[in-house]
Amino acid sequence: MLSSLLALAMAMQSDTTRASREAFTRCLRQVVESSVQARKTAEQFQAEYAQACMTEQAAFREAMIRRDMAMRSTRASAQESADMEVEDARTNLAGLFEPPR
Repeated sequence: MLSSLLALAMAMQSDTTRASREAFTRCLRQVVESSVQARKTAEQFQAEYAQACMTEQAAFREAMIRRDMAMRSTRASAQESADMEVEDARTNLAGLFEPPR
């Protein structure tokens, strides 16, 4: 128990995913903002958004997996957690898109 808390505290102090998370969310935010400015339809936005920021997404996902495995998670568990984090980021930022009226 104490070792788990220590590992969590250390992870919080040196979050190895911060830079990749910020790059990924910054990229997604730019896609949303440019789509709003270009007055894209919801269908156009969804098609573009699904393929956007794949390089940043891959870097973030890999950083999440490495971090979780360093904290003794299984690879499968780390991958599942990373996939959920990626999906959450995409869903949250997609919610900022407002199609033209």
